[in-house]
Amino acid sequence: MSKQINVALIGNPNTGKTSVFNALTGLNQKVGNYPGITVEKKEGICKLPRGVKAHIIDLPGTYSLNASSLDENVVIELLLNKNDKDFPDVAVVVSDVENLKRNLLLFTQIKDLEIPTLLVINMADRMKYKGISLDIDYLEEQLNTKIALISTRKKEGIEDLKQLITNYKD
Repeated sequence: MSKQINVALIGNPNTGKTSVFNALTGLNQKVGNYPGITVEKKEGICKLPRGVKAHIIDLPGTYSLNASSLDENVVIELLLNKNDKDFPDVAVVVSDVENLKRNLLLFTQIKDLEIPTLLVINMADRMKYKGISLDIDYLEEQLNTKIALISTRKKEGIEDLKQLITNYKD
C-alpha cells in the first residue's frame, strides 16, 4: 500500500522553487525571473523511495509570513489552516546559496509553526564561482533540520532531496 504525503515548496521569490518543483514532478511549469510568476499554487505528484507518493505544492514566493500581497496570502492561508486538504506534512523551504541569510527569516517562521521543515539550498553550482563554502552538518545542527544542497540547473542533489522528504519524520 502506498502512502501519500503533502509537500509544500516555500521560499523567497527567485530561489528556484518552480525549478525544484519541475525536478521533483517531471512537469514543466513556467519559470521566470520577475515578481508574481507563481501567483497561485501549482500541484504535481512525485514518486519517492519506499512506495511513497508526494503531492507537491509549489507556492508563490514570499519573504515572510507577514503578507503584503495576494500571492503571499496564499502561503499563509495554507500554513495556518490544518484542516486544508493540502496542509503540508512537510514544508520544504527553498533558498538560494547566494542569499541564504535573507532566506532564513522565512525558514525560521515556518519552523515556529511546528510543521516538519526541510531546508533546500539551491544553486550549489554557484558556490565555487562565488567563493562560498558551507558547513552543512553545522547548519543542520544549528537550525535543527535536514538540509539538501542541490543544483536544479545541473540536476544535482534531487535524489538526496527525495530521500529527505521520504524520511522527514526521522
